[in-house]
Formats: sequence, structure tokens, C-alpha cells
Amino acid sequence: MMEHLRVSSIHAHMNRIVFRDLPAVAKVERLLDLHARDRLLDDELEELPHLIDDASIELFGITRRDTFYWALPEQVRAEYGRAEWEAHFDLLGHYTRDPNAHWNAFGLDLCCPEGGRLHCFEAFGRQLVCALHGLHPNAVLAFAERRTVEAA
Repeated sequence: MMEHLRVSSIHAHMNRIVFRDLPAVAKVERLLDLHARDRLLDDELEELPHLIDDASIELFGITRRDTFYWALPEQVRAEYGRAEWEAHFDLLGHYTRDPNAHWNAFGLDLCCPEGGRLHCFEAFGRQLVCALHGLHPNAVLAFAERRTVEAA
């Protein structure tokens, strides 16, 4: 019985996507960590928004800007009012002891190595919600698709 539990937890762990291990995330997270400690060089700070947008496109097919109501494609705005659209992102502001509480169901680990919230969560959270819930027509989980292809 214990062997079965161990194999099941190992199998579940293998299918889990550790967000911080994705190369695009790791690069942004490292720079945001340096920025939080005021150790980012001026030219790196200037480049950071562009790097975040590039990583976002690579990971989700959209940027954070694309998730704002005024920037949505017409067919999405026709489906949702502004308040209804923004309500999709309310969960991003909910803090729990376990930063993965909401994301476990999707097989995602969004924690830093110490178990806290990643710095880049603020930069990527809205795109992640759009991709997971199919809210934006251009939002995808590109990193999950690659993982599926690699496993095949």
C-alpha cells in the first residue's frame, strides 16, 4: 500500500510543471529578484519590461497588456463587461499560506525554491489565468504544450 502511494506521488510530481524551472521564467525571476534587492543595473532595468513581454509571448502567446479590457479583441469585449472581465483576476490578489493553493489543480508549481510566491507572478498572472480558463483567444500554455511533446 505504501509503495502504491509513493509511486502515485512520484507520478503526480513528474507531471507537475515547475514554473520557475522554465528558462524564460527563470531569467525574468532572476532579474526581478535583483530589482527587488535594488541590485539591477540601469540598462537591465530599462530592458526588463521588454524581456517580460518577450517571455510572456513565449509562455502564453500574449502580454499582460493584452489582458486589459481596453486591449481585448472585440469578440471578447462583446462577451464580457469590464467588471465581469476584471473579476476573472480577483484570485490573483488573494493571498494564502500556500501560494500554490489555486494552481495545484492545474498541475502547476508557482512557488520560489523557499516556498513563497515568485516575483514574476505579478508580471505573468493575468496571462496565466487567461490561458488556463480560455478567456483570451490568443492565450495558450505554450510551455505545457512543449512539455507534452517532450514526454511523447
